[in-house]
Amino acid sequence: MLLSKQQTKSYLDEMIQHYGEKENNTSGHFSWERSEASYRRKAFEDMKMVLFGDDDNENKRTNST
Repeated sequence: MLLSKQQTKSYLDEMIQHYGEKENNTSGHFSWERSEASYRRKAFEDMKMVLFGDDDNENKRTNST
């Protein structure tokens, strides 16, 4: 089953939010847990940018490492 454009945007937004929260919740834990969440969040942000363009990303991408 294919997702509609709105369903795809919603899914990507949910994953970006999920991994952003996971990244924030791992403070004080092992750095690899934080790094993994950060890489996954950035990957979903990149997918959204590729599929929908930079304008739809609303410049929310952070440059934190």
